[in-house]
Amino acid sequence: GEPIVRQLIIILVTATILLGWGKTGHRVIGKIAEENLTPEAQAKITELFGHSDLARIGNWADEIKSDPKWDHSHDWHYCTIIEGQDYAGPETGGRAVQKVTEFSNLLRKGTLGEKDQKDVLRFIVHIVGDLHQPLHVGNGTDRGGNDVKVTWFREETNLHRVWDSQMVDHMQYSYTEFAQQIQLGMSDEDKAALLDPTLLSFVNASRATHPQVYDIDDGKLSWPYIYKNRELMEDRLLNGGFHLAAILNDIYK
Repeated sequence: GEPIVRQLIIILVTATILLGWGKTGHRVIGKIAEENLTPEAQAKITELFGHSDLARIGNWADEIKSDPKWDHSHDWHYCTIIEGQDYAGPETGGRAVQKVTEFSNLLRKGTLGEKDQKDVLRFIVHIVGDLHQPLHVGNGTDRGGNDVKVTWFREETNLHRVWDSQMVDHMQYSYTEFAQQIQLGMSDEDKAALLDPTLLSFVNASRATHPQVYDIDDGKLSWPYIYKNRELMEDRLLNGGFHLAAILNDIYK
């Protein structure tokens, strides 16, 4: 009957809010991070998973969303900074910042069992990636761009999905090619300069992109939008990889 249909619609609508970068974006960030881990961090992660391939574990936190056991984690994937204000904590919406801090501290303490360590690490890898997708640091008014209806090469969609996956997938790179392309020409000094574990610095950087991200004219997005935003998208993915590496290196010092 109708109630089931309505429930299903609510579930589907909720699901679209929560996906961060699509699979490729998370893998790009994981790949870049893995290449910039310290030997100590790499050894600890390998001890847990049998490998240190962060691209492989980066999408788990999205994949478990269909499991009711994890319903409580739906607001771990984003945070909100109201226009003209500083980050004020989870009260404004979304617990991503709080969770990365909490989970990092738990791993540092070293008191978790193996399964919990794995889950917590998978969440860190995923959420840090999400926080680099500009619309996962929302403004509190449009569900992270989900309510901003646009077309993408004439296909109906919304601004959130364009940034999650449609722009990344448009490049038609595999994740390893993409990770390689956006690191071309970087010196060791360039890389070292990006290894910053300070959470709020990159959360604020994501939020600061909004004027450019929301510059959508009539909402008919295609080549000109890519032309204007490709560099920004690649910068966010690149920063995601290095910041993730910095956070994991800091945990496993």
